[in-house]
Amino acid sequence: MTEPVKKSWYDNLPFPKHWLGYIAIKVIVLALVIYVALKYKGLV
Repeated sequence: MTEPVKKSWYDNLPFPKHWLGYIAIKVIVLALVIYVALKYKGLV
């Protein structure tokens, strides 16, 4: 009997080797959204 292979969360991504890129893009998009919201409110 063999043990089940543990899969990482990034193995489910379309390109598992580029999981760090996905995180970087999400952080950049979030930062842009915050910047635009602050700019709209006149706080920046």
